[in-house]
Parts: sequence; structure tokens; C-alpha cells
Amino acid sequence: MQSPALVKTHYSHLVAHCRARGYSLEEVMPCVVEQDGDQWVIDTSHAAYPKERGGVQAQQASMGPGEELKALLARFGIRSTPDCQCSKRARYMDEMESNQPGWCEQNIETICDWLQEEANKRNLPFLRAVGKLLIRRAISNARNKGQ
Repeated sequence: MQSPALVKTHYSHLVAHCRARGYSLEEVMPCVVEQDGDQWVIDTSHAAYPKERGGVQAQQASMGPGEELKALLARFGIRSTPDCQCSKRARYMDEMESNQPGWCEQNIETICDWLQEEANKRNLPFLRAVGKLLIRRAISNARNKGQ
């Protein structure tokens, strides 16, 4: 019998880990050993711990609205750079949407502000209506892949 590998973490990290690997939180709850508010102790050696699944399903499940937005922008040649906030903000969008479904729609103005800020830094033209359209498409793509 394998000894438990216990890790103490914020519950949102487990939620994000589940999403990235294509699991629901309900599926992996048996690996949660202890809950102290937002701090949870997880047994990473438990059979219910979210393991890599591989394949298309896991790849699709890992694409939250933030990653979908990055993918849409990449189609236009706009990619994150080491000195921009793009990847950090995409992860934040994905985490918030995972913890609070509908967060991205409710905060579309803020996300659009982020896009405009980055466009200004890169001296790129920016149309707010197009930014909102891309954000809505990213949200829709993420939801479609999550079904």
C-alpha cells in the first residue's frame, strides 16, 4: 500500500488542477483529507486525485476563457511576451470562471480594458466592440468545450 502524499493548498488550486485535467471537483473530492476554510489538505496518491488523462478531451477541458482568448488573439499574430501580463491574466480569467461561473461575462469591461492596455503598449489599433466580440467568443468556445 502506497503511503499518502499530503499537500496543503488553497482549494482554488485543486479546482484549477481539476479543470486542467478534465475532472469535476465532485469526482476528486475523495482525495481531500481535510478542509480548513479555503486551505485544503490533498492526498496526491489517492486514486481520486486528478491524473493526466491525455487526448483531446483533456486538452479541450483545459481551455478556459482566458486560454481561449489567447488562442483567438494568436490567430491574428498577437501572442503573449515575457514582459506582458497576458498569460497571468488568462490564468486569472480561467481560475475566476472556474470558481465563479459567469465571472468573465460579468467582468467583460475589465477584460476589455486589459486588452486595450496591452494594445496601447504594443502600439496596436484597438476597437472596443471587437475586443468584446473576441471575449464573448472565447467564453463561448470554453463553454462548448466544457460540455
